[in-house]
Amino acid sequence: MRKNFSLFFSLLLTTQIFAQSPRTVLIEHFTNTRCSICASKNPAFYSTLANYPQVLHIAFHPSAPYSLCYFSQQNPIENDERTTYYGIYGSTPQIVLNGKILGSPSPLINNTTLDTALGQTSPIEISATEELVGTDSVKVKVTVKTTGVTSSLLLKLFAGVAENPINYNAWNGETVHHDVFRKALTGAPGNLFALPALNDSSVYEFTYAVGNGWDVNNIYTIAFVQRHNTKEILNATKSYRVTAPSSVDDITNEMFSLFPNPSSEKLFLANFKLNSNQRYSVLDVAGRKVMESKLEQNEIDVTELSRGIYFLKLNNSLRRFVKQ
Repeated sequence: MRKNFSLFFSLLLTTQIFAQSPRTVLIEHFTNTRCSICASKNPAFYSTLANYPQVLHIAFHPSAPYSLCYFSQQNPIENDERTTYYGIYGSTPQIVLNGKILGSPSPLINNTTLDTALGQTSPIEISATEELVGTDSVKVKVTVKTTGVTSSLLLKLFAGVAENPINYNAWNGETVHHDVFRKALTGAPGNLFALPALNDSSVYEFTYAVGNGWDVNNIYTIAFVQRHNTKEILNATKSYRVTAPSSVDDITNEMFSLFPNPSSEKLFLANFKLNSNQRYSVLDVAGRKVMESKLEQNEIDVTELSRGIYFLKLNNSLRRFVKQ
């Protein structure tokens, strides 16, 4: 009896120590606007991703094998540094899923691979907000929280600016380009950092200037934490903008934000004009609908949701939030 009790206590203690957070899936996509193979494979790739709004994606454009790539030429050093980090410089397209190199399969991604990656957990949570300052500067805040125990002492934090979509008639025939990497806020391979103590958080702030030709309404920040030795990505996030409009007339419902985030009880919608007959739904990280209702006011009660990462779908927009 004593042995059974000890075993039970040990399992209970282990469960408490290794409490984990939901992990967001991130795909790093290495492509090139001069690559004809990319043009043949990317449409199906993006079509599959469209069915997985909870999966994050960022597209890097290295200078090899085609140095005249339009997006590569705008930032060749950092695009190449990120590609070299994985040892895949010189070949496109390439897919890296949560830090694991998948190469260039046909198709580039499939439902089975994504379904397998979904629903996993992580010892950290990460979130990001951004604020537009004037018309040409953005302030970014990335928060990393330790929620479980990890054996990794050497971790890297990556934060970078992406733009989606970009309309450009490329040499290879592609006309719409998604989640295009623009600029690294950390080093392109990421910066080494110390993980905060269990249940504590660390905040990292960045400021950058909006580049020439960027659409300020379509830029955002991708941030993630990665193991230094194995390159496994522990968790990732996409920023949401918290800039308040200058007047009620400036509010556009596609640019609303949620606060507080994380939340334990209620989510409030900022920059959102309430209209009649609007409905919302909440999806879990596997894309399953867990809540759906009419939006009666600019707040949503999430008390009954289990702790984890969710996505609020409202009109044509999707917003990620964390339920504490």
